[in-house]
Amino acid sequence: MAGARDRIGAMLTIWRRHTASCPHRTKGRNTLKCSCPLWADGYVNGKRVLRQSLKTRDMARARKKAVALEAPDNGVFKPVGDAVIAFLAHCENEGLKDSSIRKYRNALSKFKAFCEERGIDSVGELTTEQIDAFRSSRALKQITSAKELEILRLFCGFSFDRKWANENVAKRVKSPRNIKPNDVRPFTPTEVAAIIKACGLIGQAAYERLRTRAMILTLRYTALRIGDVAMLARDRISRDGDRWRIFLRTEKSGQPVFLPVPPDMKAALDAVPAPRGSNGESRYFFWSGTSTEKALKANVDRSLGGVFKKSGVADAHAHRFRHTLATELLGRGASFEDVADILGNSPEIVRKHYAKWSPARQMRIDDLMEKVHIGTQWVITEKRERLQ
Repeated sequence: MAGARDRIGAMLTIWRRHTASCPHRTKGRNTLKCSCPLWADGYVNGKRVLRQSLKTRDMARARKKAVALEAPDNGVFKPVGDAVIAFLAHCENEGLKDSSIRKYRNALSKFKAFCEERGIDSVGELTTEQIDAFRSSRALKQITSAKELEILRLFCGFSFDRKWANENVAKRVKSPRNIKPNDVRPFTPTEVAAIIKACGLIGQAAYERLRTRAMILTLRYTALRIGDVAMLARDRISRDGDRWRIFLRTEKSGQPVFLPVPPDMKAALDAVPAPRGSNGESRYFFWSGTSTEKALKANVDRSLGGVFKKSGVADAHAHRFRHTLATELLGRGASFEDVADILGNSPEIVRKHYAKWSPARQMRIDDLMEKVHIGTQWVITEKRERLQ
């Protein structure tokens, strides 16, 4: 049928294929007042070259599909919902993580609902103004809005590559500017101690207490993301000469992490009981291998949430251990490249979030300011403090 469609060079006739129960069945196919399925015929020089269902009962949508069939060079009529399904299937085939696909699905389900509300049937009908209107309706924070725009650009680019649309209209939309990074709030030593202590106060048995203590110490000493800790395999801990080390590639960026393991973290990991459902054996510390990764991470998140709540530390969450280690390293003279290697990040990301915590950077700024404003008394003396 696709080959026949390519030869269409005349107007199509839209008609209804009446069902057996339709009261207009005897009036012929050109009676359009019912809600029976819509079909199209195409003729060239008196010869029929096309007859196919338009897969809709809505006349407005049928006309749009007919236009696409009459001029296939102008693009293929692809319903927004079908395009979303195809895009998500493509992401799965490309091996994207469940967490990424879940974010794509959430954003695009909202976009699909917006299109249905506005009467936008196909991706070929999308305009930059409609993308702007959707983003305005979302009322998201700048950083979240920028992430969602990236998803829309990927989706529209996917549709453009398959000739479902004439251009990637989302590319014309500019990203938000002057996005402020999230505030970095490292834990204090007192807060870290309170969190570790809380591991022994949760649950009703040693199983959860031993597991959460090992998780917290791993977060504290390696600053891994919570997903990497949840999926930590036993063979990732190995002996290297006179010390233990952890080696893995981070789930998010794929960057290698190779760090020493302190004795208390190693002891905590050794004390972790076999995961429930593993029949006493598992290649992972915290996962039986029988549940999905998504279910495991949700379970780990709930367990650590209980620890943070019990500790009484305000706004505690696992990612703050990354902030803590990064600021401690910079405070002791580490370069942005050193911290990037330890966290499995890029130096640009480290500089963006943690630059103000680098004493070396601050000393360079102080030195430059003193050279510009010669003679200015920058140091606060005890006498001046008393006067104030």
